[in-house]
Amino acid sequence: MLWAIASFIYICTMTSFAFVLGLCDHRIRKKTFIKNTLWVVIGIYIVSFIFLRIIYNWHFLFETVLLTIILLGWIAGQRCQLIGLTGGIACGKSTVSEILIEEKLSVIDLDKISHQVTRSMTKQIANAFPEDDIIGDNGYLDSKKLGKVVFADKKKLKRLNKLTHTRIALQTLKEILYRKLVLWESYVVLDIPLLFETRLFAYICCPIILVYIDDRELQIKRLIKRSKGVLTREEAIQRIEAQMSLEYKKKNSDVLLDNEGTTEDLRKQILSKVFPALLKSFG
Repeated sequence: MLWAIASFIYICTMTSFAFVLGLCDHRIRKKTFIKNTLWVVIGIYIVSFIFLRIIYNWHFLFETVLLTIILLGWIAGQRCQLIGLTGGIACGKSTVSEILIEEKLSVIDLDKISHQVTRSMTKQIANAFPEDDIIGDNGYLDSKKLGKVVFADKKKLKRLNKLTHTRIALQTLKEILYRKLVLWESYVVLDIPLLFETRLFAYICCPIILVYIDDRELQIKRLIKRSKGVLTREEAIQRIEAQMSLEYKKKNSDVLLDNEGTTEDLRKQILSKVFPALLKSFG
């Protein structure tokens, strides 16, 4: 009985590892000396085959069926690779998302998932911030009030992130698996403001598309305009400075979209830069 449990754990572990290799295949090929993670999986396959044959003397057919599961794990991981879309606040990421949807790409909006999760966690978040007035008249979290509280205090922002990030990540992974393995969609874009900050999703996205504005004053004006005048200039600056530096994001992105011009200028950049990058990554 013990050997059966140990074998099951071993197969599950190896399959999970193969899935992760497939999931991060593009990023691994770009950042390391490994040019094809399939060879790593084949290595795991051979070692596992020998291990099960020598240690447990399993039947050849039984070994083959179970070890094929490892290869299927890699294929499923490959299938779940994503296109990352990120950018600074008020830089036009949502506009890029809309254009990609018009071009028949599927988009997972992390902002929407985040709002759904925080709304469902009203009680827990309210308990975590007992000193702050963050509940609206409807009995749910007021996102504007909550934003003002956490962006004015980095400790409170960390407290909120610690409380919500795991649930947001799990909900996002469920959506990815549904889009990729159930709906069988080929190109799925992950629209995520904090792509580099979360790190996890940065490894499974390739290419990573960055929408940016170099002109800080333009970014501040757009943010205040987007908030319909709710944010003051100081609050807008607080939110911009709470994000990771633009230079780091540029260095670690594959496609850069400068959004200081018109929507039509942005569309031309998407057609000339994004789609060639997709062909390069996915063939």
